Amino acid sequence: MRRDRVSRRAGFTLIEALVALAILTAFAAALGPQLFHARGALVKGKGRVAADALLRSLIEGPFDRAGSLDAREGETGGFRWRVTVEPISLEAPVFEDASAAKDKDGADARKWSAYRVEARVAWGGQSVAAETIRLALVH
Repeated sequence: MRRDRVSRRAGFTLIEALVALAILTAFAAALGPQLFHARGALVKGKGRVAADALLRSLIEGPFDRAGSLDAREGETGGFRWRVTVEPISLEAPVFEDASAAKDKDGADARKWSAYRVEARVAWGGQSVAAETIRLALVH
């Protein structure tokens, strides 16, 4: 007789199973929207990281001082980008270098020019931008 009682008690009743299912459903309903928003934030963050990397490569990349300094633009991997380079007038820096060529007054004969470089990357209604000033030797 003991064996029958043990075999009948092993397992869950229908009420216990329904209560457990109701609790799991309530947790899923409460956590579902948060998980959805977290996934969206993750995708948005990945786009931001990729855009920042592209922006850094654009702003640090070489530019043609001899050619036209108009804006360059394009699209890379779903990111639209634009780089503008324009000369600006700054006081020329003087570098102390023993190998530098000196003119007759003893000043540095090499000529430096300053350029303002601005880059912008846009994707999915968002954008990031950066600008810097770069010096370049005038040949």
